[in-house]
Amino acid sequence: MRRTVLLVVLLAAGGFAMAAAGQDNDRPRVPAIEQVRDNLYVIMGGDPTDRATFSGGNVAVYVMEQGVAVVDSKLPGYGGQIIEQIRTVTDKPLLAMFHTHTHNDHAGSTPEFPATIEVITHENIEASLTRETCLPVTNCQTFQGDGARYLPQTTFSERMSVRFGPDRVDLYHFGPAHTNGDTLVVFPAVRAMHSGDMFSLKRPPFVDTNNGGSALRYPETLAGAAAGIDGVDTIIPGHTAGLFTWAELEEYADFHRDFVAQARAAREAGKTAAEAAADYAIPDRFTGYNRADPGRIEANIQTIYDELGQ
Repeated sequence: MRRTVLLVVLLAAGGFAMAAAGQDNDRPRVPAIEQVRDNLYVIMGGDPTDRATFSGGNVAVYVMEQGVAVVDSKLPGYGGQIIEQIRTVTDKPLLAMFHTHTHNDHAGSTPEFPATIEVITHENIEASLTRETCLPVTNCQTFQGDGARYLPQTTFSERMSVRFGPDRVDLYHFGPAHTNGDTLVVFPAVRAMHSGDMFSLKRPPFVDTNNGGSALRYPETLAGAAAGIDGVDTIIPGHTAGLFTWAELEEYADFHRDFVAQARAAREAGKTAAEAAADYAIPDRFTGYNRADPGRIEANIQTIYDELGQ
């Protein structure tokens, strides 16, 4: 049974202090903020394979009656640039930060935001950020010492509705995929969602088993999201420099079902993961998909082999 938790957050509007770490002039600048729909905006993150443009994951900015909710915060060092872009569309206070998962290219700059911001995440993200020794591609060290004030103050397990006066943000978790804390952030009033890296690019994903990800359960988790969320037309993906539709999310679930089916068949045929990766072919029905990272394909197939053997 899905547990529904209702959190009412009533924060008065007011001024705030812009607290951000000093910026490195050599680092890529974030792109200009773009309007997605009505009061929802996005700050894109550049191409993850091009370090000359990459600033981290796509950031959603939701301007509400009482203030602003932000989804993700890019790599460390980008807090000031994100706030600068937000200030081009609103001077309302920054009320809440939601994380789609624990990776440092999505949660890296949170300690550079005003100390008054409320951080709201899945409980597994909190567990990752509170580790004494950081797992790969996380930056839990920045949440230690003075940074501990930016640890999640509120967590959820399966679903949460967060209210800011008349505005609402819905959070969903359907199980492990990219990590064990993947959170889908829905803005029901504008029929939009931030998918984080659970749906990031049209290709085989990075499955972070160190942080609880599962290649075998990935399609089940996506299918759960496709069946369990209503009223969304537009998706802000984790990295792609563009927007996706709900039909593309359903297609992505089908893509992963096919990937797992091909891996199962290869294992039953006695093929190694390397052999299965060499033979792997993306069906023609998945238009726009690519196998740009062959090493990732082999790694995901090996992960499926390992999970099937457990």
